[in-house]
This record gives sequence, structure tokens and C-alpha cells, in this order.
Amino acid sequence: MRTFLPFLAAGLLLVNIAAAQDDPKSKAVLDKLVAKSKGYSSFEADFTSRLYSKSSKLDVKQDGTMKVKGKKFRLQLDKNTVINDGATMWTYNKEANEVSINDPKEMDQELDPSKLFTMYETGFKSQFVSEGPDAAGVVMQVLKLFPIDPAKKPYHTVVMTVDKAKVEPKSIQVQYKDGNEVTYTLKRFAPNVELADGLFTFDKAKFPGVEVNDLR
Repeated sequence: MRTFLPFLAAGLLLVNIAAAQDDPKSKAVLDKLVAKSKGYSSFEADFTSRLYSKSSKLDVKQDGTMKVKGKKFRLQLDKNTVINDGATMWTYNKEANEVSINDPKEMDQELDPSKLFTMYETGFKSQFVSEGPDAAGVVMQVLKLFPIDPAKKPYHTVVMTVDKAKVEPKSIQVQYKDGNEVTYTLKRFAPNVELADGLFTFDKAKFPGVEVNDLR
């Protein structure tokens, strides 16, 4: 789950990152992303993730979904579901039929998808890499983001590919210091969707026999 969430933190949309820019071309792209994101009150997205380890040659691919409404979120990745209603966070493992309950305040802020548009307000530099059509003829813009204080981050570079026409990120690659790479590709992104509050609570009655571990 920790390999999934840097996608949210590192590049779905980076807000006010412009303060740390050195490259005017990358700043212009990010400014457009920022302006568009200000109109989002909620969103849902489908994505694929790929974890590649150069040292062990591990290559793992999986699909995921996310729904966010204000401070509330629901994440689904493989056999795990993470639900947060703003006051309580549930992590459910389907294979074990087990749910852990935590206080959201104890969660690493970089792993909180409800803070997608604010957590990276400062602390990065960016570089414009290229612009050109992909295999389908869609014009993509490629940027690199570098943490200003890399000693505090497990990764050293984030490579973002942006759909120029839609002004939406298409893929994110997080390059870690240990040589691993995690790439996330957005298959669908829908902003300002109607999301029922019931999506953001865990209903024990729907999971007969579930083992509950309250860690608060």
C-alpha cells in the first residue's frame, strides 16, 4: 500500500509547487494543473501500478481505484481496501477477512490522498524534459520533479507525463534511492462526481465473520 500512495502524493496533481520552480516551461505546465484542480470538490480514478526492482528483477503489476471527497477517501488495491471518513480509518484485507481500525491522525501525511492538492505546496524543483505525441498521437509533456531536501525522502526523482490537451497527468514514475521504480498509469479520472457518504465508512454487517483489530 505504501508503494501505491506516493502516486497520489507525487503527481496526480501538485498544488502551488511553482514556488520551488527553476524551469519556466515546467512551471507553466504545473500552473495549468493547479488552476484546473481548484475546481475539484471530489474525484474518482482507476489506475494501474507497476513495481520494478532492478536488483531482484521483481516485476509486479496490479490495478487500483480511488474515490476522494473532501477529507474522506476510499482506496482499493488488490486485496486491500482503505476507508477513511475523516475521523476513523479502516484497512480491510479480503484474503484474511480482517479489518484494522486506526486514527487517521496517526497516518503519514504523504500517504493521505485527501491531501493530494496541498501536501506538495513546497519542497520541489522541476525540469521540463520533452513534448511530443505518444503512440496514439496524443501530445504528452514530460516533467521531472526533484525534492529540495532529498535526505528526507525515500525517492530522488518523480517523472510525470501530462496530457497537454486535457491538462491531466497520464503517468507517474517514482524513482527510489534503493533502485526500485514504481510507475502509475491513470486509466480514468473523473472530477466532481457524486459520491455517497456511505462509501467512506466500513459496515461490519456486510462482512460476516470479519476479525476486527481496533488499534486506536
